[in-house]
Amino acid sequence: MTDAADLNVHDAVVALQAGDVSALELVDACLSRIESEGGQSINAFIHVAAEQARDAAKDSDKRRVSGQHRSHLDGVPIAIKDNIDVQGQPTTNGQAQAWYPHQDAPVITRLREAGMVILGKLNMHEGALGATTDNPHHGRCEHPFYPGFTPGGSSGGSAAVVAGGLCPAALGTDTMGSVRLPAAYCGIVGLKPTRGFWPIDGVAPLARGLDTVGPMAKTVQDVAMLVDVDVGDHDLTGQRVGVLVYDNIEVEPECERALARALDLLSGKGVQFDTVAFSNFDTGSARRAGFVVCQVDAAQSLEEFRKAQPQAYSPEFQAMLDYGKGVSPERYQTAREIIATAGQEFLNLLSGYDVLLSLTAPQRTFPFSDETPRSQADLTAIANFSGCPAITLPLPVEDGGRPVGLQLMSGLDTDRLLIQVASQIERMLAEN
Repeated sequence: MTDAADLNVHDAVVALQAGDVSALELVDACLSRIESEGGQSINAFIHVAAEQARDAAKDSDKRRVSGQHRSHLDGVPIAIKDNIDVQGQPTTNGQAQAWYPHQDAPVITRLREAGMVILGKLNMHEGALGATTDNPHHGRCEHPFYPGFTPGGSSGGSAAVVAGGLCPAALGTDTMGSVRLPAAYCGIVGLKPTRGFWPIDGVAPLARGLDTVGPMAKTVQDVAMLVDVDVGDHDLTGQRVGVLVYDNIEVEPECERALARALDLLSGKGVQFDTVAFSNFDTGSARRAGFVVCQVDAAQSLEEFRKAQPQAYSPEFQAMLDYGKGVSPERYQTAREIIATAGQEFLNLLSGYDVLLSLTAPQRTFPFSDETPRSQADLTAIANFSGCPAITLPLPVEDGGRPVGLQLMSGLDTDRLLIQVASQIERMLAEN
């Protein structure tokens, strides 16, 4: 068998069930990869809970031997973005402070109840308010394949550990695209479920009503297993599929070409598309409104922490919080209305389709030395504004090309359908 650390979620489940690998062997393989020179160079882990993970793996192995395993995921390792509370492990929210929660966030409780093994906490953009994971306190998280390039953010560490083969799965959070953008930049799959699909209690808040917890893994099938969805063999015949067109977003030519090739491949396999223009959506105005909401809400939620430990915040982050604190109630309400209106209009548009497709980001991963594109979240934020589920999966790219993500979105509470359609599209694209 190949190195156990290279197993994805599905293959790890199969290997555990067949007795080809134990949970302890799987965890030790991941820990060895994390501690290797290559693993260290990515700088994705803020905290590695090695002994706790080994103990949990031993318990999983005992359950499996006795026939008492908790779920198909029992013994599978997962790593957690460092704004989600894990009992006994520090939470920093990407800042120069740490607290030790007395209980797990409810989403962590669900993972433990399924028997998953938590390896540790992951690097992120400070306060989850940014999209490069160039963290001033914990160090820059590197792209696993392109040193000096961003893995995206704010859940950059979560994408980097999966893509880099340090862990088969990770949790991130997504407020305007922070699961899907790093997943797209790193060439993996990331899901932002319907708002409320997983509880956000025990997650350091950023923006009220926009924050969502989402999983990342190597394939759609992996993500489906993490959220307990049977992908089956979904037939796309008769599905109403639209391709979103935005006239006001500058897109890298490589991204345009990857999307065009993918649509040609899918069309050749019988998938029919409508071209859909979301003409009432000004991506720039909506993005700016979303950031205003994030800065105001973050300033309010972190006010007491900031008073107690101002040194825990970088000057850049302090400036964003100060900006948010200075926004007038009237401007904040206007920003809320802008994103609420955009979200409702998008739900109205979605009602005519089973799935809408777009690029996940209008650009690929870029060097840290480059200016951060303002348009990063232009294609992802609308799913947060509307609350609808969205998933990104990697598109086939030219040899040596940096990853490009394909985003699928569907109506509220249609997560199962979305994942099934994404799985079928993933299979179709892989056949060529």
